[in-house]
Amino acid sequence: MTVVLAHAPADSAEAAFEAAVRQAALQEWELVIANAVSNDAPADTHAVDGAALRDLAERARGEGVRARPVHLTDSDAAAALLDLTEDVEANLLVIGVRRRSAVGKLLMGSTAQRLILEARCPVLAVKS
Repeated sequence: MTVVLAHAPADSAEAAFEAAVRQAALQEWELVIANAVSNDAPADTHAVDGAALRDLAERARGEGVRARPVHLTDSDAAAALLDLTEDVEANLLVIGVRRRSAVGKLLMGSTAQRLILEARCPVLAVKS
């Protein structure tokens, strides 16, 4: 059984991480931590090179959770995350969400909205 955390360098990242660790510990499930940044989105280099994912996996292990980082390389973060949830047969997908203006949603789309609507497993949306 598996929890997948869609991690992106954003304000909601820490709250989503804490919720994912809590769920994985509660259920005694593995935690898979994956980057959730599309090529067209601003990202910090620490997250892009996988160091942030490794750091988060170590923090989760410190909480007694089996955790592993997965670095996705697809330019479409939502598609890559959806494929990952299928590949690992995820029981839960945890995502961080933030408030966006209507214009921001129109111009940029919403990875979170796509994940919520298209994931085959339950999705826990956590706001900071």
